[in-house]
Amino acid sequence: MKNIEFPEHWQAPKYRLGQHVKQGQIIGMEYRAPGTKLSYIYGEGWSYWVLADLMSDAEDIDESDISLLTAKELRSVIEEQQALIEAYQQNIATLNEQESEH
Repeated sequence: MKNIEFPEHWQAPKYRLGQHVKQGQIIGMEYRAPGTKLSYIYGEGWSYWVLADLMSDAEDIDESDISLLTAKELRSVIEEQQALIEAYQQNIATLNEQESEH
């Protein structure tokens, strides 16, 4: 994965793309630099596009309103992701098996 670099005069973001937080998964982020039109309208700093689940729209949330998951909640997310990976691996194995039969 490529590192993303920000201009030195920007405040560093607290969260990263793909990170799971209480509100969902971060799928985008935007910096509202001081002195810009967006910073006058919405305030300076980072905002994050967060997807609660695949059935809802992404929500724009200010950095100060983001909450981290507890260790137990994070473990649950990891277990869900592992189960999904296992299901995909099983599907791939089944497809490979079917392909070799033909």
